[in-house]
Amino acid sequence: MEKNGNLGHLELIRKINRTLILNMVKEKQPISRAQISKALNLSKTTVSAIVDELIKKKLLVEYGDCMSPSGVGRPSTMLGFNPKSAYCIGMDIGGTKLLFLITDLVGNIVYEKKLPTKNQFEELVQIVEESLEAAGIKREMIFGMGIGVPGTVDSDGTVVRAKALSWNQFPLQSLMNEYFSFPVYVGNDVNLAALGERWIGSGEQTDDMLFIALGTGIGGALVCGGQLVLGAQGRAGELGYYLESSDVEKGEINKLGQQGILEKKCSGSALDQIVGSAEALFAAYSRGDTSVIPVIDKFVRDFSVAIANTISLLNPEKVVIGGGVSDSMGSVIQRIREEVGRLTPIQADICLANLGGKAGALGAINFASKKIEEQDIQVKK
Repeated sequence: MEKNGNLGHLELIRKINRTLILNMVKEKQPISRAQISKALNLSKTTVSAIVDELIKKKLLVEYGDCMSPSGVGRPSTMLGFNPKSAYCIGMDIGGTKLLFLITDLVGNIVYEKKLPTKNQFEELVQIVEESLEAAGIKREMIFGMGIGVPGTVDSDGTVVRAKALSWNQFPLQSLMNEYFSFPVYVGNDVNLAALGERWIGSGEQTDDMLFIALGTGIGGALVCGGQLVLGAQGRAGELGYYLESSDVEKGEINKLGQQGILEKKCSGSALDQIVGSAEALFAAYSRGDTSVIPVIDKFVRDFSVAIANTISLLNPEKVVIGGGVSDSMGSVIQRIREEVGRLTPIQADICLANLGGKAGALGAINFASKKIEEQDIQVKK
């Protein structure tokens, strides 16, 4: 028993070292084995063995020899990360539309497809198979797949409830993993959009971030210490339920299955009912139309109060506002910054998302990749 335990411990250390080496090459490339050994305080033998393994799996490539700065000694073989060694799939299933992406390992999109939402397992499988064929990518080149859904998702990838898709306790992740040879992970769409923005969007690798999805409704996602905060029931970040004491005094309270109190004030659907469309509202404000100023003033105040209170509670470094409505908010984002700064002394950078509708699918890819790396780094030959 003790021998087996030691072997397991050694394998865990090897996995950790493998991840450390791969990440260092990604960040510092081109870099030599000797430089890796010195930076990570690992033996040259350990580094060489792991590097050889990663080269065999085509995750790393050798660029050639480079002389030392002093010009003394043998040239070092420089290493680099190979983003084309494998590909990842991201699927963002919305209430009405579905976005399917295939990217390389650093998020460069090599295939994209938009189509009406599907909620049948067989249809989702067909989308994957047809897309891989259209992209000319073999299954064995797929590192993994992430799927975002508009609902509550359990830790095992079971969709607890997704009203828009008529899913209740639907084991999407396990069904996908039974069918495909590559690993598949399922998560909440807003959480994954936050990861997308943090990966290659406005989040810029921010470890403490609040993401707000402002669309038909209002959702939120929290990244703390570089990790998603899911909550006891996987429902952390439900900013649409935010309310003030004045709401309670008026008898306005949140009820499951109904639009949240903040959603009734600030969501796209709420603004649509007032002025026809949120896009038209912000466009009119940009043109100097004074008739929309009262609506804009109320929106800025209500939305800023929610943001300010959340900043005071969580102290994020950055607040990223995404979702469909955010695309039109350029004319009011500075006002929101100023109002939030007036309401709380705790500072945070407030900005608009820049990945647009691709954030969820890209975040799904990042989510799946991180899950896979946590277990082991394996790319099939």
